[in-house]
Amino acid sequence: MIGFLEKIRSLTRGTDRQRGAPFVSVKTTQRWLNNLPDSSDYDIHHVLVEGLERYNGDTRGDALNRIKMLSMIEEAGLPLQARLVDQYLKSHERNDTSRQTLWRECQLFWDQLTVAYLPFLNLVLRGSDEPGKFASLAPQIAAKSLRYVSLGMRWEYLRGRRPAESAWRRLHKIYRAVESAGIALDGLKIEGRQTSSAREYVMTLLYDLANPYAFDPAEIRPALELLDDLHELPVPESGLRHGLHTHMVDLTATGGPDRIDDRWVPGGRLRYLDFHGAMHELEQRAGQVPDTPRAAVCKKLAKVIGRAGSSRGGPRKARFGEVRAVFGAEQVLKIFSPLPGIVANTQFITLRDESGKGVGFVLSEERELQPGGLMAIDRDEGHGAWQLLAVRWLAEEGDQWLLGTEVLSKYPKRVEIEWETGGHGKETAAALFLPLASASQGATSNLLLPRTAYLAGRELSLRQDDGTRYRLRLGGIVEPHESWLRVAFDVLSREAA
Repeated sequence: MIGFLEKIRSLTRGTDRQRGAPFVSVKTTQRWLNNLPDSSDYDIHHVLVEGLERYNGDTRGDALNRIKMLSMIEEAGLPLQARLVDQYLKSHERNDTSRQTLWRECQLFWDQLTVAYLPFLNLVLRGSDEPGKFASLAPQIAAKSLRYVSLGMRWEYLRGRRPAESAWRRLHKIYRAVESAGIALDGLKIEGRQTSSAREYVMTLLYDLANPYAFDPAEIRPALELLDDLHELPVPESGLRHGLHTHMVDLTATGGPDRIDDRWVPGGRLRYLDFHGAMHELEQRAGQVPDTPRAAVCKKLAKVIGRAGSSRGGPRKARFGEVRAVFGAEQVLKIFSPLPGIVANTQFITLRDESGKGVGFVLSEERELQPGGLMAIDRDEGHGAWQLLAVRWLAEEGDQWLLGTEVLSKYPKRVEIEWETGGHGKETAAALFLPLASASQGATSNLLLPRTAYLAGRELSLRQDDGTRYRLRLGGIVEPHESWLRVAFDVLSREAA
């Protein structure tokens, strides 16, 4: 562990010594903070990120003074970071093109704070030359080291990306070292909240279990708040208690927790957790605010945490070869257009694996794909049997990018919808009917339609290519997909052609 931290420290040493970094004393740091630009939150935040990079590049000076300087930069940067995070979440709801820039800026902030705390954690773990100086700061340094690694990983999820295996290894290694040092359960307050190293670690595990890919942008903010406010968080235990523990995590693995089943046996590298309390607390909170969006998020969190790994696929079979694909709602709708001359931008992508609910692909380069974004693939060797998919996650692996998707419909059909507006006017639009493949799926057929066509409870007419007409009543939104919505509906009547 110490060798790992020394490597991180060596990467940041000396790069700013020639540039005259201002972080040589508390006084010069305060002067630098006083001279931050008087401009937008983004511009000030960007200067602070650059300042953190310079701070990490010059490790000279007394460690206690350096911690004070770091705390001053944190105090100035965290409120700005919170506002940029809020802007990012709102940009999702608006489908704003600024999302990528905001995401990257916030990610850099978490990364630099992680790098800033690791050298101090190294001093805590190996023992400082003057132990008395760091004894009282050890719980704070350990908890913040875990917290910023955790926030960086959780931030990856918000862009539909799985954290890198190296990030999981780092998180597990730090927690294992902090646990061995006997300070994992030491309590302290961070940003006004009572916490500990164990809590910061478990929060990352819990967020992974919550399956962030299942949440649309409007649900992300309340989901984050609910998870952060949970009281009933377990402590990782080294001994398995059958019938009590619900999940386990391998401290030498490159991933998160799993449900406990007959495969798991006691081992020194394993830690066991009981998430019954967290799930019960979420269900209680849902009961306190019934029939509200917050209650729906509470129930959804409890459900996906409870089923854990089973919510993300089940058995997967390796697949080989290439398929034609289109990306984005606009291109997808072109595929199903009956008008001549409308050609979608198709390309070939490589299959990787498949489960009962999804398909995995290998991409040769990174793409800007958002969770919930639409794509379609032709599985019938060019005969136009297009399936509709939703993007769920993107992960980097070596020089390739892995893409995980959920199959929304194997047999989507283009339809025309019509509804009445104010007075005697009518509006029409193209839509996609997504029929249920089989009753065993435990779901219902959905309709994919433009946002402008949706109104809960609206009655509309649906016409298929064969002339058959249906009278429908729109239900709730199942999931947003870019500028389109996937919604439930009830059939009121049918009229044959």
